[in-house]
Amino acid sequence: MERAVFLLKSSLDAYEPYDPSKEYSPKEMEYYDSLSFRFEKAVELALSVFKGLEIYLFGEQSDTLRTRLLRFQKANYVDSVDFWISARILGNKIPHAYPPEELKDIYDDIVKLGKELIEKVQNIKAKLNELP
Repeated sequence: MERAVFLLKSSLDAYEPYDPSKEYSPKEMEYYDSLSFRFEKAVELALSVFKGLEIYLFGEQSDTLRTRLLRFQKANYVDSVDFWISARILGNKIPHAYPPEELKDIYDDIVKLGKELIEKVQNIKAKLNELP
């Protein structure tokens, strides 16, 4: 997870807002594809850590992501269930083709949620370091 977050941060640091009026070449789109992939990967890795951590801490696995996140919110590992659900939904939107205007909104959301994700992962890592 640490490497995925590092790579996401690298992409976020280089972010140039997407211009829907510009005709991007495939080469120019590689950056945006990389940003999207790194965001999706970081979200999915964090959620998979929750799955394993849930078994470790509680001895069972929740049936749904929302239930798992609510459990972690009660245990102070997660401060916003809605953030993680929104990040997951955004990650699921990425593989689909969208008109340029929608792509701009998606990339802007990736940047916004990606920055929050980095902060939230750091907080989770700090909590994990407190475990016996």
